[in-house]
Amino acid sequence: MNRLSAVLIILLSMGCNKSTLDLSTIDFSQPASEYLKDISPSKGEMQYGHWELIKNNSAEDDLELKLVGKEEVSKVYHITGPSDKSQFSFFGYPSIGMMGIEIVEYQNKIAFYSIYPEGSNTSEILLKLKQKLGEPSGVVLDTLAKTNILLQPILKTLPKDDIIYFTDEYDQQVSFPEHYIWKRNGMIYQFTLLQGSEVVSSNKLLIFGSSKTGSHELNL
Repeated sequence: MNRLSAVLIILLSMGCNKSTLDLSTIDFSQPASEYLKDISPSKGEMQYGHWELIKNNSAEDDLELKLVGKEEVSKVYHITGPSDKSQFSFFGYPSIGMMGIEIVEYQNKIAFYSIYPEGSNTSEILLKLKQKLGEPSGVVLDTLAKTNILLQPILKTLPKDDIIYFTDEYDQQVSFPEHYIWKRNGMIYQFTLLQGSEVVSSNKLLIFGSSKTGSHELNL
């Protein structure tokens, strides 16, 4: 191989390498273009209006999403192809193969994203979230009978301090967080466990702007 051929191969190789965005590093106050300019996700689609988190009149502390400002435009990126998804991670962990990534751009800011990291990384991701954000602002509990086959992988995955044991009139029961929720610096972070019979099958991370978001999904 002559020198010119070697140089061409190196240049072609460099051209094929795509930038990788770790979603955990996003500063939501910065322009979305700072993070998306070197990324080539699947073509985004326009959404007219934005979603606002508002208080539900029927419950003082509950929040609900309402679509407002339909004259405004948000851009929603659905990232599903393996090549596109390989450009994104969370704390360095990639998204699982079967699930897509969603990013919403609103007024040139990233207003929302969701990603499904591999379930085997649940413990590490939860620890990193607590290190980054502190203790959760709240949790949404789920309860299973102590004999339920879905419980064992949860007990192996979650911190012991997050598990509650009790007995009701039917059986011994175990409560555990299904959703971890943080409210920090005008943002809502939600980490959701998806259960499996052998391992925690996957987990879902949702990040919302506090008042305005282009997202159409909230699992609180």
